[in-house]
Amino acid sequence: MKALAIALILAALPVAAERPLKWSVSVGSSGGYTGGGRTSIIRSSGDIITEKWDTAAAPHDTQVTGYVNQEELDLIERLLADPNLHKAQVSKPGSMSRFLQVNYGEIKKTFTVEVGEPFPEPVERLSREVSRALSAAKQEE
Repeated sequence: MKALAIALILAALPVAAERPLKWSVSVGSSGGYTGGGRTSIIRSSGDIITEKWDTAAAPHDTQVTGYVNQEELDLIERLLADPNLHKAQVSKPGSMSRFLQVNYGEIKKTFTVEVGEPFPEPVERLSREVSRALSAAKQEE
């Protein structure tokens, strides 16, 4: 009986570990002469995924590079739920651009500005928080 209970618990672990994706937010930059770039993605599951590409036509090298703690995830989710974020509009790419992409339920938006330019305030606040969470996670690794 004890062995059966342990087997059932172990069988359930992979299912419990795979939380459904409610949202993701990506920050990155690309452009310049080659069109290469880098993106860091935080998913609601806590995974950090990093994508890099050398040229605009090159395949993306994608890796899970860390995890964000629950406190950070909760803060990011609160910022993603801000209706002012979803009202914001900006698409002003330059030769070198930075972007923030939001996938929140049915909402899928990309905000793009030239490197060195700020996003509108609700977007900039989210960008700062995501960057801070990424830095904190890298220090924990």
